[in-house]
Amino acid sequence: MAIGGTPEDRAEILDLYARYAHSIDDARFDEWLDCFTSDGVFESARFGRHAGREALRKFCAMYQESWQGAQVRHHMSTIAFSVDGEHGTGACYLSYYHCKDGRIAVSAVGHYSDTLRKDGGRWKFASRKVALDGEA
Repeated sequence: MAIGGTPEDRAEILDLYARYAHSIDDARFDEWLDCFTSDGVFESARFGRHAGREALRKFCAMYQESWQGAQVRHHMSTIAFSVDGEHGTGACYLSYYHCKDGRIAVSAVGHYSDTLRKDGGRWKFASRKVALDGEA
């Protein structure tokens, strides 16, 4: 994977990965939506494919309902990405935790495959596809 990008680009992309996790885990869905381009796509085997702002917003409601009152935590690690101008690709590992009634469980382990794009001068996800290696 070619690296590319300025130090500022690289810092902003790392921040994008962190904002994605914090905003969805804390049910700050408008902030989570802002991690995607206006035509952004999120795709998972469990929840399907959601393309565009309104579809992503509907996904948020469906996703929050799946928590069943728990607190969820996304832990993304081993983040790697490549930048070429205003476009890029990225990947990271995912550990997904489900916390409820004082109990913590690893619910899933997998990885993300990402397409990145500068949109309005900011790096965002043009697409994110999550693939799970296993679920609890």
